[in-house]
Order: sequence, then C-alpha cells, then structure tokens
Amino acid sequence: MKFQYLAVIFVIIILPITLVMSFYMQTQIDIMDRQNEYRAKLSDATYDAVKAFQINTTNSYYSSVSDSKIRDIEAAVNTFYNSLTANLNLTKSELKAYVPAIVYTLYDGYYIYGKRYNVYEGPQINKSGELTNMTINTDTENITDPDLYEYGLKPFVYYSCQYQKGSDNFIVNFTLDNFISIYGTIGGTYYNKSGYLIEIDSNRNKFDGKYKGTTITNTAENLTEYLKFTTTASNQPKEGVYRYVVHQNQKVYINGSDYFWYDQGVAHPIQGSTTKAAIAEMIKKSSSYEFYQEAYEFSKWVYDNLKDIKQANIRTVIRKTNGDIEIETGGTNLEFDAGNQSLFDTSKDPEDPASIFNQHRMAVIKNTIETNLMAAINSYNSNASSFAYALPQLTEEDWEKAVNNVCMIAFMQGMPIGGKYFNDYVVVPNDKNNEFVDNDSVYLTTNDGKYHLTNCPILIENRNWQDRINGGYINTAFQRQTVNGQYYYRHVYNNKIETPYSPCYYCLVNSSGKYDLDDDIINNTIGNIDRNGQHYNITTLRQKYFSILGREKNNLYKTNN
Repeated sequence: MKFQYLAVIFVIIILPITLVMSFYMQTQIDIMDRQNEYRAKLSDATYDAVKAFQINTTNSYYSSVSDSKIRDIEAAVNTFYNSLTANLNLTKSELKAYVPAIVYTLYDGYYIYGKRYNVYEGPQINKSGELTNMTINTDTENITDPDLYEYGLKPFVYYSCQYQKGSDNFIVNFTLDNFISIYGTIGGTYYNKSGYLIEIDSNRNKFDGKYKGTTITNTAENLTEYLKFTTTASNQPKEGVYRYVVHQNQKVYINGSDYFWYDQGVAHPIQGSTTKAAIAEMIKKSSSYEFYQEAYEFSKWVYDNLKDIKQANIRTVIRKTNGDIEIETGGTNLEFDAGNQSLFDTSKDPEDPASIFNQHRMAVIKNTIETNLMAAINSYNSNASSFAYALPQLTEEDWEKAVNNVCMIAFMQGMPIGGKYFNDYVVVPNDKNNEFVDNDSVYLTTNDGKYHLTNCPILIENRNWQDRINGGYINTAFQRQTVNGQYYYRHVYNNKIETPYSPCYYCLVNSSGKYDLDDDIINNTIGNIDRNGQHYNITTLRQKYFSILGREKNNLYKTNN
C-alpha cells in the first residue's frame, strides 16, 4: 500500500478521534472551571450571610432571645440569596430550586431554612414521656401540591435524646458545650433542671473553690461598659462608662443609686424595691464563683442520679414514611458506641474532648441534624425534576465544626453545568456570636489598652504581664457598636471613648507564636510551662482566665435558666 494511502487512512480515522477527545477534554475542563466558580460563589455567599448574622447579633444586647434570633437568621438568609443572585445572575426564586436547605446550628439546637409543609400532625411526647397523637393524617413526604409548601425557617429543633431505665424516663437537651437540660421523671419525681457539667469529687457535695487546680476567688468584679444614648432628656443617664451586673439573664447598669437596662441607645429605668434589693445583692457577689459553685452542685446531682445511664437506655421514636411509629432502643442510630460505659459519669472530666459524655454529645447532635436535614433535602424530590436531591456526605472535619460551633451550612444541588449537575455544600463557623462562650472566645485586657488571647506569648513569657491583666470579656464585646448612626466601642481604655481597647499584635494580629490553649493553659494543672529551656509560671494567668470564662458563661442568656 502506498504511503499516501496510509496517510489518508490515518487522517480519516485518527483526526475525528482527536477532535472528539479534544472536545471532551475541553468540556471536562469547562465543567471543572464552572464547579470551582460555583463553589467559590457559594462560599462567598455563605460568608456574607455569617458576617451579616455577626453584625446583627453583636449590635443587639438580646440577640439570644428567640424572636430576635429568628429575625437575625432570616436577615442572614436574605443576605445569602442577595449575594448569590448578584454573582450568578439568577433571581431569588430561581435560586431556591437549587438550594434545598440552609442549616443554622446554634447553641442548643438548629434551624433549617427550606421548603416546608405548613401543617404538621403527628406523635408528640407529653410531660410523662408518653407518646400521644399517634395518628398521622397526612403523609407529608409524598405531597405534590406546590400550594401546600412555603419557604421559610422550619421549627427549631433541640439537640435532644431520650433515655429510659425502669420507671425513669427523661429527655436531655445537649448544647455545643457542657451545658445540658434535663426534663422527665427520675426516681419517681419529675425534674426540669439545667446546668453545666464539670468534673466532681464523688465524695464531696460542695464546691471547695478549686477548678482544674486553680483557686476561684469569691470576690465581686467591677464590670463596666461604655454606653451611648439617643436621647438627651434631663432624666436620662449621660454618655459614659457604667458598671453593670447580670440579673435574670439581663445586664443591669448602675447609675448612682438607680438601675437601668439598656437597648438601642435608650435607658429603661428599673422600678420596684424588691428588684432593686436583689440587684444590690448581686453587686456584692462574684458571678464567676457562683458559676462554678452551681456547676459543681448540678454535676453532683447528675452523678448521683444518672451515673448508671448507658447507651442501652437510649429510646428513639422513629416515624416512618407510611406514618407508623417505631420505638428503637440502644442508640444504634448513633455513630459513637459507648458500649457499657456511663454516659453521665461526672467523676470523669466531661469537658475532656475524649470523654464519653463529650463523644456522646457530639453523636447526638450529629444524628439529629443529619436525620432532619436528610428529610428536608429529600422533600425537594416531590418537585418535577430530573435531579435527585440527597444529603451529601459531609467530611469529619465539617461535622467537627458543626457540633462544636455556631455554623451556617449551605447546600446547592442540581445546578446544570454542561453534562453534569453542581452538587456541593459549604460549612462556615461563626466564631463571634452571643450564643455561647467557647474556650478561645475570651479576650483578656491589660492596663496598656490591649486585649489578648489567653495563649498570648507576651502574657505567658513575662510574669509581670500577667499581673497587668485588668479584666476580660467575650470577643463580641470588642466589636464596634452602632447607635443612631454613631459608632462606639463597649470597652474603652481610661474611660475615654476615643481610646477603645485594641488587639495585641503578638496573638491576634501575628498568631505564629501562640501557645496551645488546651494543653498549655486549660489542662495544665501544674501551672508551669517548660519550653526551649525556659520555665514559665502561668498560675496567675490560669486563675484570671478561668474566672473570666466562668463569669461570661454564667452571664450568658439561657432559655431554660
């Protein structure tokens, strides 16, 4: 065969294959580029929503109250959609078809924003832990009438688990830290109790002033904030620094012999001799010492009453799609298997990340989010669509964020990108919120006008700097505030509004030299650090940190306090 014939055959066979392969490769590259583009835009929109939530909550003294919280979350959802519509050139209604769920994990539960059926009839658990309303009149998972659905926040869901042993039947609501609420019958008595769990001595009933090897002093602190007012009436307090205490989950400010609470630039006087007398007593107390004392007593009660509760005592109510009710025991739906070990043995540090209690807590939170989120996303399949919506597999790292932080989780599915569909999610933690006090959300102030992280190398490596610590607050307290278009900061240096506390360069700006908060500070009960041949005593630092941490946790709003 002549060479020319071979060349013609080569061109006829190979060239089309080359063109097809080139087209296929370019298509795959375009799909990957589009995936990365959508992923970046989804991430940007989620960050924008979290930032909006931060701004709204840090400027509200009552952002933890239910109505205020719902308002702030709905505002964050609008920010999310506004950001996406601007980036993807789609309308909000068009985007909703591709966003099956948005999850807000909060301190003691979570909201899911998405398509919801606006009527629910089904089983409930009454005060005695018994099931009522066993009849399901409507199979909500197979409803196809679009008029019966609406978009919005679904009912708030607690991180809860039910336990039954003999005549004991109770529910425990978990949180993002070691605070729990207990509802139900224990030992023949109905209880509604809440508190923080800390390690206790099973032979000692009362708090002895020691926490993790540190002495907690029972001395009242002088807590202050700078306040700006929108009214200049003669009977109103003037702009300036005011001392405050927290009474019944609410900050009360002291103006001479008068007391007031503050909201949106307005002072509201507190009346009533009984209330004023109670506030006067609060001023004399240490809210930090009170926190550890109450936590110890609650933890001792939990040990005495719940130390024999194990995973086999878990009782799960399951509603099937056909409306049937099934009772499952043993916690087989939980990822963590505690075996025969006690779930609430507070003689072993429940705050230890590796403790049975903490691992059980995380498993309960993960399970309740996963179960309801799966149902929420699957409900989108009732739409006439060629795409099957399903809960993607979240990584362990993302679950770690969700069960230990206030987070926003946004899902986008079914967006056409060439020959495929975009299917991804983003988890963004909110590290500045008024929901709860994490161990690393406490900032310490020093008498040079700076605020520091507890593991700041300046504080650890220079003993004199530990003595210069003059206070500390949760990180949101150092965010800029707005009243009537005017900006100010709650904490100022030398009581002057023009000199707010500023961040420390060595820990908040340049974080390379920080020590480990858990290993070097919190769990370092000997109070010494040896590094590179140097010996550092952190006894004073630990004492001040734990006092501030306890006070901030004690003063935080709790729905069941």
